[in-house]
Amino acid sequence: MAQTDTQSSARQPWHAWLNLTTIATASALLLSLLSFYRSYVYINQQLDVTVTEVSYGTNQGELYMTVAFSNSGNRDAAVLRVEPALWSRRGKSNPGWVALTEQVHPDISVVRPKTPLIVKSGGIEVVALSTILNPADAERAQVTSEGGAFLGVRVASMNSDGNLYLLEHPVARLLIDKGRIQGADPTIHQTLPAFVDLQRTPPGDRLTPNKKTPFVWADAHD
Repeated sequence: MAQTDTQSSARQPWHAWLNLTTIATASALLLSLLSFYRSYVYINQQLDVTVTEVSYGTNQGELYMTVAFSNSGNRDAAVLRVEPALWSRRGKSNPGWVALTEQVHPDISVVRPKTPLIVKSGGIEVVALSTILNPADAERAQVTSEGGAFLGVRVASMNSDGNLYLLEHPVARLLIDKGRIQGADPTIHQTLPAFVDLQRTPPGDRLTPNKKTPFVWADAHD
């Protein structure tokens, strides 16, 4: 009887070790299956756009914007085009977003880094925009009912399935009084999804300023 108890006691550590080994093996297999599912079966395509800064040196006519792209999905995403824009008629009967394409300097591209560019899964890319906006052109584009002219951003993107999307949204209002620019305030207070066709017109989202509100600045027009 004592011998049987001794043999049983000797086997228990081996049984415990075997159980731990089985659990560890099953856990590793489960993790492997989950990784395979996320990589090859489950598809999450998400590219977010956050405007972080808008600054306008009114008297020099130099406009700068910074736009951040974050990819929280598990597929790469393409940013095909990013443009600063002005809400203007520019000779048309109806106003719309007009791309601003003049360089502030021959050695400085309007978009840096140049597009198209790839935002890797789990990655972030920051794009700097710099262009010339004549203050007289901005003042002529005033939306009288809103007390100012509107700056915006246009983003063309593509997901890994090859679907194309266009996003247009106001980012800042140039405050105009007596026909002259006096300053600026933000007109966007949120991160936007890039993989949605969205053409937003002034005045913007009118949300309460928060951590997603960009820094916006413009000096007064002399």
